[in-house]
Amino acid sequence: MFVAVSLLFARVACRNPKGSLMTRKRPVLDIHRNLGNPPNKMPTQEQTTRPSVCYLPTPDRSFSDRKQYRSILLPNGLHALLIADSTDLMVSRSKNYENFEQTTSSTSSDDEDSKGSEDNERLVNKVNVYCDSDDDSDSSVNDSLITSEHEGEKLAAAALCVGVGSFSDPRHVQGLAHFLEHMIFMGSKKYPRENEYDSFISKCGGFDNAVTDLEETTFYFEIDEAHLDGALDRFASLFTEPLMLRDSVCRERDAVESEFQTNKNRFTPAREQLIASLGNDHHPISLFSWGNLKTLKNNISDDELYKELHKFQRQHYSAHRMHFAVQARMSLDELESLTVKHFSSIPSNQLPANNLSALFNEKNAFRDEFYRKLLIVKPVSDVCQLDITWCLPPSIKDYHVKPIDYISYIMGYEGKNSLTSYLRKHSLALDVQTGANFGFEKNSLYTLFGVSITMTDRGLENVEQILKAVYSFVRLLKREGPVEWIYKELQELEATSFRYRKEKEASDNVEELVVNMRYYPSEHIITGSELYFNYDPNEIWTVINNLNKPQFNLMISSTKPYRNVTYNRTEAWFGTEYVELDVPKEWQLLWELAEPMPEIQIQEKNQYISTNFTILADVTENLEVPPHPEKIFENDLCELWFRQDNKFRLPSALMYFYIISPLPFNNPSSSALAGLFASIIKYQIAEELYPAEVAGLNYELYSAEKGFVLKIDGYNEKLPIIADEISASMGRFAEIFKESIFDLIKDKLEKIYYNEVMKPNKLNRDVRLKLVQLNHWSTWEKLEHLKHFTINDVRQFGKDFFKNFKIQALIQGNVEKETAKQVIDKVLSNLNGSPIGDIKTVESKAREIPIGDNYLRVSNFRENDINTVTTTFYQAGPVTPFLHACLELLVSLLEEPLFDMLRTKEQLGYDVSTTLRDNAGILGLSFTIHSQENKFNYQYIDERIEIFNQNFLELLHKMTDIDFELVKTSLKHRKQVVDTDLKNEASRNWGEITTEEYIFNRNSLEVQEIIKLSKTDVLRLFQTLVMDPTTRRKLCVQVVGNNDKITNNTALTYSNIDTKRAASFQLNYIHHEEPLKDDCRYIGDIESFTKQLKVYNMVKMDFCTGN
Repeated sequence: MFVAVSLLFARVACRNPKGSLMTRKRPVLDIHRNLGNPPNKMPTQEQTTRPSVCYLPTPDRSFSDRKQYRSILLPNGLHALLIADSTDLMVSRSKNYENFEQTTSSTSSDDEDSKGSEDNERLVNKVNVYCDSDDDSDSSVNDSLITSEHEGEKLAAAALCVGVGSFSDPRHVQGLAHFLEHMIFMGSKKYPRENEYDSFISKCGGFDNAVTDLEETTFYFEIDEAHLDGALDRFASLFTEPLMLRDSVCRERDAVESEFQTNKNRFTPAREQLIASLGNDHHPISLFSWGNLKTLKNNISDDELYKELHKFQRQHYSAHRMHFAVQARMSLDELESLTVKHFSSIPSNQLPANNLSALFNEKNAFRDEFYRKLLIVKPVSDVCQLDITWCLPPSIKDYHVKPIDYISYIMGYEGKNSLTSYLRKHSLALDVQTGANFGFEKNSLYTLFGVSITMTDRGLENVEQILKAVYSFVRLLKREGPVEWIYKELQELEATSFRYRKEKEASDNVEELVVNMRYYPSEHIITGSELYFNYDPNEIWTVINNLNKPQFNLMISSTKPYRNVTYNRTEAWFGTEYVELDVPKEWQLLWELAEPMPEIQIQEKNQYISTNFTILADVTENLEVPPHPEKIFENDLCELWFRQDNKFRLPSALMYFYIISPLPFNNPSSSALAGLFASIIKYQIAEELYPAEVAGLNYELYSAEKGFVLKIDGYNEKLPIIADEISASMGRFAEIFKESIFDLIKDKLEKIYYNEVMKPNKLNRDVRLKLVQLNHWSTWEKLEHLKHFTINDVRQFGKDFFKNFKIQALIQGNVEKETAKQVIDKVLSNLNGSPIGDIKTVESKAREIPIGDNYLRVSNFRENDINTVTTTFYQAGPVTPFLHACLELLVSLLEEPLFDMLRTKEQLGYDVSTTLRDNAGILGLSFTIHSQENKFNYQYIDERIEIFNQNFLELLHKMTDIDFELVKTSLKHRKQVVDTDLKNEASRNWGEITTEEYIFNRNSLEVQEIIKLSKTDVLRLFQTLVMDPTTRRKLCVQVVGNNDKITNNTALTYSNIDTKRAASFQLNYIHHEEPLKDDCRYIGDIESFTKQLKVYNMVKMDFCTGN
C-alpha cells in the first residue's frame, strides 16, 4: 500500500497544461438513462432475508459506456454505487482461491500484531512495463492469442469515501484526519494482523491507496476479480471495527512525518500552505492539514493522541456519512449482494456532520492582509510566478452551469489575440493558468479563483505591465458579458468528448465516482462533473461581477530577488521565507483605471472542431483486421506500422513518430540542444494549435535518448493536419525560428533542468544510469552545456539533425491504411533528409556491474534538504524469457513483505518499493527507499535492506504452495487484463516498435513462462542474485540528505539563484574511512570506475530460442 495524501492539492481536476483550468469536464450530448434499475422479478430467499435496500435514481451515462449502474442506500445510511462491467461477466474460479481465503482468514486472527518507451531503461512491475521517467504509462494487455481459461481478465475495484477531511481537524491536533487515514489500515477486530488487508490485496495481484482531502477522505483498491469477496470483507472490517492500537499509533505518525518531509521542498504545497497561513485563525483554511511530529507528538501526549484519534473516528466515520462504489464483471444483483453482506454492519451514529458552512465562508476566510498586502515569496524551486487570487463564494452547487469553468476557459485561452498571446508577444510571460481546482481552491466554504502567470525575467522587472493586461481582461469580461456562442461551443466540445469518452481503469473510475456521490444527486453521479447542462447568464454575471471587485491577493514567487527585498517572515510549517509589502499605489491605480485593451480580445470560433465521427469498423465490418500492427511501409528513412481499430470503436486515432538521429545520442551537448530545439518548436506552434487542443486534438513533442518523439492523438478526422503542421515547423525551423524568444526558452529550460537536479530522487536515477548505461546524459551535464548555447548553436542543430535520420512510426485507431501512408509521406516530405548510414550507431548498451558490493554515494545538491534516496540494484544479466518471468514473480513476492517490514514496522521512510529494471536488455532487481537523514543515516538504510533480504529468504522458504501459487496466478491474471482504451493498446505496441523487438503478443508468451515457474526457481534466483556474495552484482546508489552529521557535505549554499545556476554542478562524492570489506568498492568517480567495466551489446528477448 502506498498511502498518499492530497491535502492542499486539487482533488478531482487539474490545471490544463495549455492554459485554462477545467475543473469540470465533458458535457453530455447523448446519455443513457434508467439502466441498472432493480430487476422486475420476484426476490430470492436471500433478498427477502437481508436488510431492506432503498433504490435511488440510476445515474445517467454516455452511449459509449457499456457498463450498468445501480445506486442504493443501505439501512445504515451508506450510499453505494454498483457498477456492472457487462462486457464479459466473470467466470467461476478454481477451489484454490476458496482455500486461500479460508486459510488467511483463520490464521490472521491468531496474530496480534513512479515519458515513454523510447528511453533505454524500462521498469517492469508486475505486468506493467515503464520507462524510467516522470510519465510512466500503463501497458497492460489483452492478447488474442491467450488460450488459458482466464482469457480477457479485468480487475475489480472498490472505493469508500468518508465525508470528513482536514477541515474538521481539532485545533490542538492538526493533521489528525490525515493521520486517521493512515491508521485505518492498521488492522481490524476481525482481521487483527496489522498488514492483513494490504497483504491480501498484494498477494491477489492488486494495490490500494488512500487520499485525505479537506472535506473527504477516500480509500480505494483494485484486485483480481476472483478475490473481490475476500477483499471487500477485509476492507469493510476496517470501517466496522478498526483497531488503531497504541503501538501502531506511535509508529505510524513517523510515516506522516516522512511523507511531510518528502513533500516539504515542493513549490505548490508550500505556496498553498503560505496562503492558508493568511487565513483567519478560527477558519478551517488556516489549519495545517499535513500533520507532522510537531502536531502529532511534540504538542500532544501519546495517551491524548490515542484518545483524540478514536474520538475522531467514532464521531465522523459513520455509515451515514460514507459513500461506496464497486466495479466488477458481475451482475448488479451479485454486486448488491456483496455490498449488503459486507457493508451493512458498519455502524451509524446518525450524528450530523460539522456544519462548517454555517460558521465559515469566503467572507471570513482570510485576514485583511490577504487583500491589502503584496506577498514576495522566496520559493524552494527555481520559479518566477505571479499569482492573482480572488476568494469567491463556493461554487460546487453551480454544477449545472459551471460559471467558474466557463470564465476559466475564456481567460486561460491561448489562441490568437488572447491574454496569453499578448504576454508572450511582449516577452512578459511564458504561460498563464486560470481557474479553481477541487480541494484547497474549491470546496463548500469558498472558491479560490486564481490566475497564475509564469513570468520571464522581463516580466519580473515589469510586473505592472502584466497586471495591466490581466486587469484589462477582467474589464473585457464585464464589457462583453456572458457570450452565449462561446458557452454553446464549449458545451458542444465537452458533449462530444462525453459521447465518445474512453473507458477508465476500474480503480480510477470508482475513485472519481465515489467522490462525485458526495456532491451530485444520484442521477448525475457520472454526468455532474462532466456536463455543461444549462446556459444561465445570471450565474456567469455573478462571477464576472465578483472578479471586478478589488478584493484579491497578489503574490510574487521568485528565486531571483524582487527589487532587492529582504525576507523578514517565515511560514511556520514549510519554512517558506517571504515579506509582506503594501500594494504600490500605482498598481492600485492600474486597477481603478483599467479598460479593455484593443490587443486582447475574446476568442474566435474554433476551426478545428471535428464533424465526421464515422466508425470505420462499422462501415467495413466484414474486413478482417489483424490483431497486431503490421508494417505497411519501409525504406531507409522510415518504417510505418499500422493497425485499424476494431475493438474500441471510437472516432479517434493515435499517430506516434520517433525521429532518430545520432546527434543527441552521442554527446550531452547535442542532447541538451535537442531539448532546447523541442521547447522552441512547442512554444512557436502553441498559439496556432491551441484551438486544436481545445477541440480534442492533443500532441506531445519532446526530446528522447535518440532524437525527438512526436505523439498525436484525438478525433481522427483532423489529426493529419496536426502531424503536417508540426513536422513542417520542425523541417522549416531555420526559416520560422524567432530569435527574440531564444533567451526566454533557454532560461525556462535551465529552470526545468535545475529543479530536476535539486530533487534527490531524480539525481539518484541520473547517477545510477550514468554508471549502468552508456550514452546516458545526465541532467546536470545537460544543464552545464545549456548555459553556454547561442542562437547560432540551436539554428545549426536544426539543420544538422535532419540531414540524417530515421523515423519509427505507429498509426493506430479509426483510420484507413491509405490515410496512414499519406501522413507519413507528408512528414517525410516536410523533414526532407537522408538516411542514417549505420543504425547501430544509436544502439543502447549497458555496462556489467562487477561481482561484489559497489557503493556510489553523493550529497544532495539542495541545502537544508534532509531527504535521502537509496536505490540498491542487483544486476541479473541478459534477458531471457525465463529470467524475465522469474524476476517479475520475485517482485510480486517481495512487494508486500518489503512494505510491511521496512515501511510499516521499521518506518524507514514513506516511499518503499521494489522494481524489475531492464537496461538495454540487461535485467536487474532494485529496492528504493526515501528516508530522512536526521532520522536514519544512509549506512543504516543499507544495513536494513540487507537484513530484510535475509528475512525474506527465510519467509520464501516457509511459504506454502497455496500462497506461492496464488501470487503466481495473480501475476498471470494481471498480464491478461484487457486494455481499457486505445491508448493502452497503442502504448504497448509502441514499446515493441521503439525497442525493435516487435513481440506484440509478449504478455501471452510471458504467461506461459510464468506457468512453468516453481518456488525452487525463485529461491535459486534470489540466492544467486541477492544473497550469495560470490555471485551477486550489487550497486547501492545513495543521494544523501544534508545533515550536520555529514562532515564532508559540500551541497550548494549560494543565496542567489543566478549564482546557483551558473555554478558547476559537480557530484560531491561521500568517501569513508572505514576498512573495505572483501569485494566491496566505494566509487569516488563514475568516469574512472566505468572505464574498467565490460560493456554488453543490446540484448533482445527471443521467445523462440529462449534467449
